[in-house]
Amino acid sequence: MYNLKSENPIRILSIDLLRGLTVAGMILVNNPGTWSNMYWPLKHAKWDGCTPTDLVFPFFLFVVGASIPYSISNGIQEFPKILKRASILIFLGLFLNFFGEWSFANLRFPGVLQRIGFAYFFGAIVYREKNLKFRIFLFVSLLISYWYLQEFVPPPGALEPSMKEGKDWGAWLDREIFGQAHLWKFGKVWDPEGLLTSFTSIGSVFCGIFAGEFIKVHLEKRESLLSISGKIALGAFIVLLVSGVWGIYYPINKSLWTGTYSLWTAGWALLVISLFLILEKFDRLEFKALKIFLLPFGKNALLVFFGSGIFARSLNIIMVSSPEGKKIPLKNMIYLEYYKSWIDSPELSSFLYSVTVLVLWFLILFFLDKKRLYWKI
Repeated sequence: MYNLKSENPIRILSIDLLRGLTVAGMILVNNPGTWSNMYWPLKHAKWDGCTPTDLVFPFFLFVVGASIPYSISNGIQEFPKILKRASILIFLGLFLNFFGEWSFANLRFPGVLQRIGFAYFFGAIVYREKNLKFRIFLFVSLLISYWYLQEFVPPPGALEPSMKEGKDWGAWLDREIFGQAHLWKFGKVWDPEGLLTSFTSIGSVFCGIFAGEFIKVHLEKRESLLSISGKIALGAFIVLLVSGVWGIYYPINKSLWTGTYSLWTAGWALLVISLFLILEKFDRLEFKALKIFLLPFGKNALLVFFGSGIFARSLNIIMVSSPEGKKIPLKNMIYLEYYKSWIDSPELSSFLYSVTVLVLWFLILFFLDKKRLYWKI
Protein backbone atom coordinates (compact mmCIF):
# COMPACT_ATOMS: atom_id res chain seq x y z
CA MET A 1 0.00 0.00 0.00
CA TYR A 2 2.89 2.38 0.64
CA ASN A 3 5.09 1.36 -2.31
CA LEU A 4 6.37 3.88 -4.79
CA LYS A 5 3.91 4.31 -7.63
CA SER A 6 3.95 5.86 -11.07
CA GLU A 7 2.94 9.50 -11.24
CA ASN A 8 -0.67 10.58 -11.61
CA PRO A 9 -0.70 12.45 -14.96
CA ILE A 10 -3.10 15.22 -13.79
CA ARG A 11 -0.83 17.95 -12.40
CA ILE A 12 -0.79 21.76 -12.27
CA LEU A 13 2.72 23.10 -12.74
CA SER A 14 2.42 26.18 -10.49
CA ILE A 15 1.08 24.05 -7.60
CA ASP A 16 3.84 21.47 -8.05
CA LEU A 17 6.45 24.23 -8.06
CA LEU A 18 5.05 25.82 -4.89
CA ARG A 19 5.04 22.40 -3.25
CA GLY A 20 8.63 21.84 -4.37
CA LEU A 21 9.73 25.25 -3.09
CA THR A 22 8.05 24.54 0.24
CA VAL A 23 9.66 21.12 0.66
CA ALA A 24 13.09 22.45 -0.30
CA GLY A 25 12.63 25.28 2.19
CA MET A 26 11.62 22.77 4.85
CA ILE A 27 14.82 20.77 4.36
CA LEU A 28 16.90 23.94 4.51
CA VAL A 29 15.43 25.24 7.77
CA ASN A 30 15.13 21.85 9.50
CA ASN A 31 18.73 20.70 8.98
CA PRO A 32 21.18 23.31 10.25
CA GLY A 33 24.65 22.26 11.31
CA THR A 34 23.73 23.64 14.71
CA TRP A 35 20.54 25.25 15.97
CA SER A 36 22.66 27.73 17.94
CA ASN A 37 23.96 29.51 14.83
CA MET A 38 21.51 30.30 12.02
CA TYR A 39 20.86 33.26 9.76
CA TRP A 40 17.72 35.09 10.89
CA PRO A 41 15.55 34.20 7.83
CA LEU A 42 16.03 30.53 8.77
CA LYS A 43 14.69 31.06 12.29
CA HIS A 44 11.09 31.13 13.48
CA ALA A 45 9.72 34.29 15.05
CA LYS A 46 10.06 34.01 18.82
CA TRP A 47 6.29 34.50 19.25
CA ASP A 48 4.40 37.19 17.32
CA GLY A 49 5.54 37.96 13.79
CA CYS A 50 6.42 36.02 10.66
CA THR A 51 9.86 35.25 9.21
CA PRO A 52 10.45 33.48 5.87
CA THR A 53 10.76 30.22 7.83
CA ASP A 54 7.27 30.76 9.25
CA LEU A 55 5.89 30.56 5.71
CA VAL A 56 6.93 26.93 5.23
CA PHE A 57 4.26 25.08 7.23
CA PRO A 58 1.25 27.14 6.06
CA PHE A 59 2.53 26.82 2.48
CA PHE A 60 2.36 23.04 3.00
CA LEU A 61 -1.28 23.28 4.06
CA PHE A 62 -2.06 25.76 1.30
CA VAL A 63 -0.72 23.32 -1.31
CA VAL A 64 -2.65 20.46 0.29
CA GLY A 65 -5.79 22.52 -0.17
CA ALA A 66 -4.89 23.64 -3.70
CA SER A 67 -4.63 20.00 -4.78
CA ILE A 68 -8.07 19.01 -3.45
CA PRO A 69 -10.14 20.37 -6.39
CA TYR A 70 -8.07 18.20 -8.76
CA SER A 71 -8.45 14.98 -6.78
CA ILE A 72 -11.89 15.21 -5.14
CA SER A 73 -15.29 16.18 -6.52
CA ASN A 74 -17.51 15.36 -3.53
CA GLY A 75 -15.86 14.91 -0.14
CA ILE A 76 -18.71 13.10 1.57
CA GLN A 77 -18.97 10.53 -1.21
CA GLU A 78 -15.21 9.97 -1.12
CA PHE A 79 -15.03 9.63 2.67
CA PRO A 80 -13.15 6.27 2.74
CA LYS A 81 -10.36 7.57 0.50
CA ILE A 82 -10.04 10.79 2.50
CA LEU A 83 -10.05 8.96 5.84
CA LYS A 84 -7.39 6.53 4.61
CA ARG A 85 -5.05 9.32 3.48
CA ALA A 86 -5.52 11.34 6.66
CA SER A 87 -4.99 8.28 8.87
CA ILE A 88 -1.77 7.32 7.09
CA LEU A 89 -0.39 10.85 7.48
CA ILE A 90 -1.24 10.88 11.20
CA PHE A 91 0.32 7.44 11.71
CA LEU A 92 3.52 8.47 9.89
CA GLY A 93 3.72 11.60 12.04
CA LEU A 94 3.37 9.57 15.23
CA PHE A 95 6.06 7.17 14.02
CA LEU A 96 8.42 10.08 13.38
CA ASN A 97 7.82 11.32 16.92
CA PHE A 98 8.49 7.83 18.28
CA PHE A 99 11.63 7.25 16.19
CA GLY A 100 14.73 8.00 18.23
CA GLU A 101 12.79 8.58 21.45
CA TRP A 102 11.52 4.99 21.75
CA SER A 103 9.06 5.87 24.50
CA PHE A 104 5.29 5.48 24.47
CA ALA A 105 5.04 7.05 27.92
CA ASN A 106 6.39 10.35 26.59
CA LEU A 107 5.31 10.03 22.97
CA ARG A 108 4.45 13.43 21.56
CA PHE A 109 0.95 13.19 20.06
CA PRO A 110 0.80 16.43 18.01
CA GLY A 111 3.13 16.99 15.06
CA VAL A 112 3.48 18.37 11.55
CA LEU A 113 2.21 15.35 9.62
CA GLN A 114 -0.56 14.88 12.17
CA ARG A 115 -1.71 18.44 11.54
CA ILE A 116 -1.49 18.01 7.78
CA GLY A 117 -3.59 14.84 7.97
CA PHE A 118 -6.10 16.46 10.33
CA ALA A 119 -6.51 19.65 8.31
CA TYR A 120 -6.63 17.73 5.01
CA PHE A 121 -9.40 15.50 6.36
CA PHE A 122 -11.72 18.35 7.29
CA GLY A 123 -10.87 20.47 4.24
CA ALA A 124 -11.49 17.55 1.88
CA ILE A 125 -14.65 16.29 3.59
CA VAL A 126 -16.49 19.61 3.23
CA TYR A 127 -15.34 20.14 -0.36
CA ARG A 128 -17.87 19.84 -3.12
CA GLU A 129 -17.66 21.58 -6.47
CA LYS A 130 -21.04 23.30 -6.03
CA ASN A 131 -20.81 24.46 -2.39
CA LEU A 132 -18.44 27.44 -2.65
CA LYS A 133 -20.68 29.80 -0.64
CA PHE A 134 -20.98 27.25 2.15
CA ARG A 135 -17.21 26.84 2.33
CA ILE A 136 -16.67 30.60 2.39
CA PHE A 137 -19.14 30.79 5.27
CA LEU A 138 -17.25 28.06 7.17
CA PHE A 139 -13.91 29.77 6.49
CA VAL A 140 -15.04 33.19 7.74
CA SER A 141 -16.82 31.64 10.73
CA LEU A 142 -13.64 29.76 11.67
CA LEU A 143 -11.50 32.91 11.58
CA ILE A 144 -13.97 35.08 13.51
CA SER A 145 -14.93 32.53 16.16
CA TYR A 146 -11.28 31.75 16.97
CA TRP A 147 -10.47 35.46 17.13
CA TYR A 148 -13.39 36.02 19.51
CA LEU A 149 -12.33 33.09 21.71
CA GLN A 150 -8.77 34.36 22.03
CA GLU A 151 -9.58 38.03 22.46
CA PHE A 152 -12.62 37.93 24.77
CA VAL A 153 -12.93 34.57 26.55
CA PRO A 154 -10.53 33.74 29.44
CA PRO A 155 -9.19 30.17 29.45
CA PRO A 156 -10.32 28.03 32.43
CA GLY A 157 -8.57 29.16 35.59
CA ALA A 158 -7.56 32.53 34.12
CA LEU A 159 -9.02 35.91 35.03
CA GLU A 160 -8.64 37.43 31.58
CA PRO A 161 -8.11 36.36 27.95
CA SER A 162 -4.53 35.44 27.12
CA MET A 163 -2.47 34.94 23.98
CA LYS A 164 0.76 34.41 25.89
CA GLU A 165 2.94 31.34 25.53
CA GLY A 166 1.47 28.42 27.45
CA LYS A 167 -1.43 30.48 28.83
CA ASP A 168 -3.82 30.53 25.88
CA TRP A 169 -6.87 28.35 25.17
CA GLY A 170 -4.88 25.97 22.96
CA ALA A 171 -2.28 25.26 25.63
CA TRP A 172 -4.98 24.57 28.22
CA LEU A 173 -6.83 22.22 25.85
CA ASP A 174 -3.68 20.27 24.97
CA ARG A 175 -2.80 19.74 28.63
CA GLU A 176 -6.34 18.56 29.35
CA ILE A 177 -6.63 16.18 26.38
CA PHE A 178 -3.08 14.94 25.75
CA GLY A 179 -1.36 15.57 29.10
CA GLN A 180 1.95 17.38 29.49
CA ALA A 181 3.96 14.19 28.97
CA HIS A 182 2.69 13.99 25.40
CA LEU A 183 3.41 17.57 24.34
CA TRP A 184 6.46 19.14 22.66
CA LYS A 185 9.32 18.63 25.10
CA PHE A 186 10.74 22.12 24.50
CA GLY A 187 7.37 23.75 25.15
CA LYS A 188 6.61 21.59 28.21
CA VAL A 189 3.15 23.08 28.87
CA TRP A 190 2.12 23.85 25.27
CA ASP A 191 2.58 22.45 21.78
CA PRO A 192 2.96 24.47 18.54
CA GLU A 193 1.00 21.78 16.66
CA GLY A 194 -1.71 21.39 19.29
CA LEU A 195 -5.35 20.42 18.83
CA LEU A 196 -7.07 23.82 18.84
CA THR A 197 -4.56 25.38 16.46
CA SER A 198 -4.93 22.32 14.20
CA PHE A 199 -8.58 23.28 13.81
CA THR A 200 -7.65 26.86 12.96
CA SER A 201 -4.98 25.67 10.52
CA ILE A 202 -7.83 24.29 8.41
CA GLY A 203 -8.17 27.92 7.35
CA SER A 204 -4.89 27.61 5.44
CA VAL A 205 -6.26 24.52 3.64
CA PHE A 206 -9.40 26.47 2.74
CA CYS A 207 -7.27 29.25 1.26
CA GLY A 208 -5.48 26.68 -0.88
CA ILE A 209 -8.79 25.15 -2.01
CA PHE A 210 -10.07 28.56 -3.09
CA ALA A 211 -6.88 29.18 -5.06
CA GLY A 212 -6.81 25.71 -6.59
CA GLU A 213 -10.38 25.83 -7.85
CA PHE A 214 -9.90 29.40 -9.12
CA ILE A 215 -6.98 28.22 -11.26
CA LYS A 216 -8.92 25.15 -12.37
CA VAL A 217 -12.00 27.10 -13.47
CA HIS A 218 -10.01 29.71 -15.39
CA LEU A 219 -7.78 27.14 -17.07
CA GLU A 220 -10.90 25.28 -18.20
CA LYS A 221 -12.08 28.55 -19.75
CA ARG A 222 -8.74 28.65 -21.60
CA GLU A 223 -7.86 31.97 -20.03
CA SER A 224 -4.26 33.07 -20.53
CA LEU A 225 -1.70 32.40 -17.81
CA LEU A 226 -0.90 36.12 -17.60
CA SER A 227 -4.55 36.97 -16.98
CA ILE A 228 -4.86 34.30 -14.27
CA SER A 229 -1.60 35.46 -12.73
CA GLY A 230 -2.78 39.07 -12.61
CA LYS A 231 -6.04 38.17 -10.90
CA ILE A 232 -4.25 35.98 -8.35
CA ALA A 233 -1.72 38.75 -7.65
CA LEU A 234 -4.56 41.23 -7.09
CA GLY A 235 -6.19 38.78 -4.69
CA ALA A 236 -2.86 38.29 -2.92
CA PHE A 237 -2.43 42.03 -2.31
CA ILE A 238 -5.98 42.29 -0.96
CA VAL A 239 -5.44 39.36 1.41
CA LEU A 240 -2.08 40.79 2.57
CA LEU A 241 -3.67 44.20 3.14
CA VAL A 242 -6.56 42.75 5.15
CA SER A 243 -4.28 40.57 7.27
CA GLY A 244 -1.76 43.37 7.73
CA VAL A 245 -4.38 45.82 8.98
CA TRP A 246 -6.08 43.17 11.13
CA GLY A 247 -2.64 42.22 12.43
CA ILE A 248 -2.32 45.63 14.08
CA TYR A 249 -5.00 44.52 16.54
CA TYR A 250 -4.74 40.72 16.30
CA PRO A 251 -1.13 39.51 16.06
CA ILE A 252 0.23 37.32 13.29
CA ASN A 253 1.35 34.29 15.29
CA LYS A 254 2.38 30.85 14.01
CA SER A 255 2.23 28.98 17.34
CA LEU A 256 -1.33 30.22 17.91
CA TRP A 257 -2.13 29.94 14.17
CA THR A 258 -4.17 33.13 14.34
CA GLY A 259 -6.53 34.10 11.54
CA THR A 260 -4.14 36.90 10.60
CA TYR A 261 -1.37 34.30 10.24
CA SER A 262 -3.54 32.12 7.97
CA LEU A 263 -4.37 35.10 5.76
CA TRP A 264 -0.89 36.64 5.76
CA THR A 265 0.82 33.43 4.71
CA ALA A 266 -1.91 32.65 2.15
CA GLY A 267 -1.28 36.06 0.59
CA TRP A 268 2.39 35.24 0.12
CA ALA A 269 1.53 31.80 -1.28
CA LEU A 270 -0.74 33.46 -3.83
CA LEU A 271 2.04 35.84 -4.84
CA VAL A 272 4.44 32.96 -5.40
CA ILE A 273 1.87 31.11 -7.53
CA SER A 274 1.27 34.28 -9.52
CA LEU A 275 5.01 34.54 -10.16
CA PHE A 276 5.25 30.91 -11.24
CA LEU A 277 2.38 31.42 -13.70
CA ILE A 278 4.24 34.36 -15.28
CA LEU A 279 7.44 32.34 -15.51
CA GLU A 280 5.51 29.43 -17.00
CA LYS A 281 4.10 31.71 -19.67
CA PHE A 282 7.51 32.84 -20.93
CA ASP A 283 9.33 29.58 -20.08
CA ARG A 284 12.86 30.98 -20.31
CA LEU A 285 16.03 29.04 -19.67
CA GLU A 286 16.18 30.15 -16.03
CA PHE A 287 12.67 28.83 -15.45
CA LYS A 288 13.57 25.51 -17.03
CA ALA A 289 16.46 25.23 -14.54
CA LEU A 290 14.12 26.13 -11.69
CA LYS A 291 11.71 23.39 -12.76
CA ILE A 292 14.52 20.84 -12.89
CA PHE A 293 15.41 21.66 -9.29
CA LEU A 294 11.96 22.14 -7.68
CA LEU A 295 9.74 19.59 -9.41
CA PRO A 296 11.43 16.49 -7.94
CA PHE A 297 10.71 17.91 -4.49
CA GLY A 298 7.14 18.79 -5.41
CA LYS A 299 6.30 15.42 -6.92
CA ASN A 300 7.68 13.37 -4.02
CA ALA A 301 6.84 15.61 -1.08
CA LEU A 302 5.72 12.87 1.32
CA LEU A 303 8.77 10.72 0.66
CA VAL A 304 11.25 13.52 1.29
CA PHE A 305 9.37 14.85 4.32
CA PHE A 306 9.28 11.46 6.00
CA GLY A 307 12.69 10.35 4.73
CA SER A 308 14.47 13.54 5.75
CA GLY A 309 12.95 13.25 9.22
CA ILE A 310 14.22 9.68 9.63
CA PHE A 311 17.61 10.68 8.18
CA ALA A 312 18.08 13.62 10.58
CA ARG A 313 16.98 11.60 13.61
CA SER A 314 19.28 8.72 12.66
CA LEU A 315 22.31 11.02 12.51
CA ASN A 316 21.46 12.21 16.03
CA ILE A 317 21.01 8.77 17.62
CA ILE A 318 24.07 7.11 16.06
CA MET A 319 26.91 7.76 18.51
CA VAL A 320 30.58 7.91 17.47
CA SER A 321 33.86 8.83 19.14
CA SER A 322 35.11 12.39 18.76
CA PRO A 323 38.85 13.14 18.33
CA GLU A 324 38.88 13.82 22.09
CA GLY A 325 37.48 10.34 22.76
CA LYS A 326 34.00 11.50 23.80
CA LYS A 327 30.81 9.91 22.49
CA ILE A 328 28.91 12.38 20.32
CA PRO A 329 26.12 12.07 17.72
CA LEU A 330 27.29 11.31 14.19
CA LYS A 331 25.70 14.53 12.98
CA ASN A 332 27.81 16.59 15.40
CA MET A 333 30.98 14.85 14.28
CA ILE A 334 30.25 15.48 10.60
CA TYR A 335 29.47 19.13 11.26
CA LEU A 336 32.47 19.77 13.49
CA GLU A 337 35.00 17.95 11.30
CA TYR A 338 33.87 18.92 7.81
CA TYR A 339 32.25 22.33 8.25
CA LYS A 340 33.02 24.20 11.46
CA SER A 341 36.70 23.18 11.45
CA TRP A 342 37.54 25.25 8.35
CA ILE A 343 34.80 27.91 8.16
CA ASP A 344 35.21 30.88 10.48
CA SER A 345 31.60 32.05 10.41
CA PRO A 346 29.40 29.75 12.57
CA GLU A 347 26.28 30.88 10.68
CA LEU A 348 27.88 30.10 7.31
CA SER A 349 29.15 26.68 8.39
CA SER A 350 25.72 25.80 9.78
CA PHE A 351 24.04 27.00 6.59
CA LEU A 352 26.39 25.05 4.31
CA TYR A 353 25.56 21.89 6.22
CA SER A 354 21.88 22.56 5.45
CA VAL A 355 22.71 23.12 1.79
CA THR A 356 24.57 19.80 1.68
CA VAL A 357 21.52 17.96 3.02
CA LEU A 358 19.34 19.78 0.48
CA VAL A 359 21.61 18.79 -2.43
CA LEU A 360 21.73 15.19 -1.21
CA TRP A 361 17.94 14.95 -1.24
CA PHE A 362 17.74 16.64 -4.63
CA LEU A 363 20.00 13.96 -6.13
CA ILE A 364 17.87 11.19 -4.61
CA LEU A 365 14.60 12.75 -5.77
CA PHE A 366 15.96 13.62 -9.21
CA PHE A 367 16.86 9.96 -9.72
CA LEU A 368 13.40 8.81 -8.56
CA ASP A 369 11.75 11.40 -10.79
CA LYS A 370 13.64 10.09 -13.82
CA LYS A 371 12.40 6.60 -12.93
CA ARG A 372 8.89 8.07 -12.42
CA LEU A 373 8.70 6.68 -8.90
CA TYR A 374 6.61 8.57 -6.35
CA TRP A 375 5.31 7.73 -2.88
CA LYS A 376 1.54 8.05 -3.04
CA ILE A 377 -1.11 7.33 -0.43
